[in-house]
Order: sequence, then C-alpha cells, then structure tokens
Amino acid sequence: MSGDLPIVDGSTRLYVIIGHPIAQVRSPQTYTPRFRAKGLNALMVPVHVAPDQFDVTVRGLKEIVNLEGIIITVPYKSRVIPFADRLLPTGEKVGAINAMRREQDGSWTGDMFDGRGLTRTLRDDGHVIEGKRVMLIGAGGAGSAVAVAVADAGASAITIFDVDTAKAKALVARVSAAYPGRRVVAGAADAKGHDIVINATPIGMAKGDGMPADLGPVDPALLVIDVIMKPEPTPFLRHAQGCGCRTVDGRAMLEGQIEEVLGFFGLGS
Repeated sequence: MSGDLPIVDGSTRLYVIIGHPIAQVRSPQTYTPRFRAKGLNALMVPVHVAPDQFDVTVRGLKEIVNLEGIIITVPYKSRVIPFADRLLPTGEKVGAINAMRREQDGSWTGDMFDGRGLTRTLRDDGHVIEGKRVMLIGAGGAGSAVAVAVADAGASAITIFDVDTAKAKALVARVSAAYPGRRVVAGAADAKGHDIVINATPIGMAKGDGMPADLGPVDPALLVIDVIMKPEPTPFLRHAQGCGCRTVDGRAMLEGQIEEVLGFFGLGS
C-alpha cells in the first residue's frame, strides 16, 4: 500500500522541477502524492537553478542515474531545448518544452503541456475557446504554449503582445504556419475587440510587480486568465476582478496537465 512506502530511501526515483525563482511552484505537493497514491517510491523535488549555472546544472541533473524526469518552469522552457535529444510534436510547434523524460537508452525526450493543460481545464469548466478572439500577453515559453493550444482549440483570432516585438512576430509566424486557418497577428496589449485575455508572462509573480500591461478599464464580459499561481490573486487578476470580469488563475494550467504529464512519464492510469 502507498501508506507503507518509505518517505525516501535508496530506491526512491527522483523527478525535479527547475526554475528561477522556484518558491512559487506547486508541482512537488501536486505530483508526489500522485506518485504515492499509485504505490510508487518516487518524489518530485524543486531545484532553484541560477541563470549563469543553467547549462552545467542541467547537464549534471541528466547524469543522476535515478532521476527519471525534469519539469521546467520559467524562464527556461526555451533554453532547455538543446538538452533534449528529441521533441514530440507539440514541443516542436511551440518551440519550448516543460517536461523531459529519460528513455531506456538514456536519451531524453521533451514535450510541452502548459497550453494543453490550460485549455483542458477551461473546457472542463465550461469555458468555450472555439470561435473566440484571444489577446495573449507574452511570447516566451508559456506564451508560445498557450498560443499553440488556443489555436488548436479553435480560437478564431489571436493577438500576441510582447515587449520584445521580434519575439511576438516570431511566435505569430510559428502559429500561423502550424494553423493556417487562424488569424494570428502581433499587436498592442489592448483588450478591446477580444473575448479572452491571457497573461503568459512572469510579471506579477515577484513582490512589488505590477501589471504585465496597462489594460485600463476592461469589459466585464471578458474572461481574464493569468498563468501565474502566486500570489493569489495576481495584480492582473485583481484588476480584472475589480472590473467585474470572470477570472482564472494559474492553477488551471497545472491541474489540467497533471494526468498528461504523468502519462508522458509513463505513470498514467
């Protein structure tokens, strides 16, 4: 029985989540109980990786023999790609990954589950994406995943804003190529003319952060989503709530992808 398993011993299989910062993540308290419920002697451990030590740290992690998988959070979802020997289709479309698994031959496979997790939860909660106009703030790893996922879910139009205009335009080109039937453009962070607004930047996570973009008063009919889990709510969601909008926080993205990630790690039901 799972209750009889040791907390940790020499046979424990390890999974880690890497990021900078790392205190905000909830994957360890989400996945470890799932491992135990399945009768697995396994743990997920948070690992804070400094940017100037990223390459050497990831190389070292991959050499740990009882390390089975790595989850990747901000800001490393694109930077980690060279450390995967192969990418699955969603990871290729997104150009970023948030999970890697060790194969039996010792090689590593990566894929992206952020966007699919978010759209799965939205669908399960009755939020319709098909035919909707989406304003996406942020074209990094999480933003790329969300852009691909909402296009895949049938959004009629997607406007992408990033302070790095070149990054936004590159994501527009990638999503347009993968989904030629969708209207995808780079534009200003303006909620007008959209049905759903999503913050996919890390702005709002650190103490003292403000808004990822100055939206001003917004239509209360908007669905406003923030991929950040802490604080609750973020400044972005507080602003939206003050305007009377329905809001969804970052737990939706995590909860929606749990079973998919477990399946990717070969631990699905």
